Amino acid sequence: MISKVEVPKESAIFEYISDVDYSDAYKMPLSNPHLSAEEIYIHIFSHIPSWVVQLMVVRNKVVSLFGLKTGDGVSHKKVLTVGKKAGFFLIYSIEEEEIIAGEDNIHLNFRVSVLKKNEEVIISTLVHYNNLFGKIYMSIITPFHKIVVKAMMKNSRTKGRI
Repeated sequence: MISKVEVPKESAIFEYISDVDYSDAYKMPLSNPHLSAEEIYIHIFSHIPSWVVQLMVVRNKVVSLFGLKTGDGVSHKKVLTVGKKAGFFLIYSIEEEEIIAGEDNIHLNFRVSVLKKNEEVIISTLVHYNNLFGKIYMSIITPFHKIVVKAMMKNSRTKGRI
């Protein structure tokens, strides 16, 4: 049901990071295709599996020692606002079909896109390494990132009814 795909070329995510060092994207059919991208984003980030929340608590404690920003966790927002945090990420763009969020850190910059395309949702991630530590960090967390994204998508489908 969840499959790995290329980052869609029509995604606005490329406007927010042009020098890409890492990328991935996963798609999933929507059971409720009438939801907006904002509603889908809210469902995904408010139905994070508890083991992911615990993993992020540990991650935040470790990476804060190295100067990386940490997020607040599960988003309980009902409405997103550009320039404001929603859970882990700062919201950069809100469009009918796509939400762009992410963070800029000393070591890396990343953006996440939640794109509603036809009757599917595609979650894409782009990362730019600002230094060697960013590259090392990504090499460590990439396997976890892939598992977490798919788990969040699956959980939002089950609990969030997307």
